[in-house]
Amino acid sequence: MGKKVWDLNDAGLMLGEIKGEMKKAAHAGLLAAAHRIVEHIVANIIPNLDRPPVDRGIYRAGWRARRISEGAIVENVAPHAPFIEYGVRAAHVKPGREMIDALTKWVQRKGIGGRTVSSNTKSSAGLFGTRHVKASTTEARSIAWAIAKDMQKRGIFAPKGLQVLEKASKDFPRFIREEVIRELAKL
Repeated sequence: MGKKVWDLNDAGLMLGEIKGEMKKAAHAGLLAAAHRIVEHIVANIIPNLDRPPVDRGIYRAGWRARRISEGAIVENVAPHAPFIEYGVRAAHVKPGREMIDALTKWVQRKGIGGRTVSSNTKSSAGLFGTRHVKASTTEARSIAWAIAKDMQKRGIFAPKGLQVLEKASKDFPRFIREEVIRELAKL
């Protein structure tokens, strides 16, 4: 506040100034709460899911908090976030070249498939060894096709999706209350 001592004649000005400062503090508190919600989602909600949707971390990294005219918003900007959040019904899964290509790359990144090869010769340490040979591109594509067909039968994160934001929403009131109070206390 600019002026610390007010005359009774200036009460209207004082209330207007206090109202404006309180509104700014409340908006700052809402934005701080939104950032805490994003942190809570990334650090607590996603890692504690039965099967966290983590491949390259795009979904996890897509969570954002941003200011809007009357507060703040929490969103996920990853292009595939709605499919993870709400799921995809089986009837809407249509395997095509792009889907199979993406699943093939996923299968290869995850090391799914392949085989274990035993060695008949001793290594330099004098031990017989085994090693895992990754799936070839053809094998990975075959596995990807099987996964796509299964998705076509069961859906993707069906029936309701992972509902990460909904799971985090029970903590929203506490975060908002704490952050808005903290900002108002600064006044």
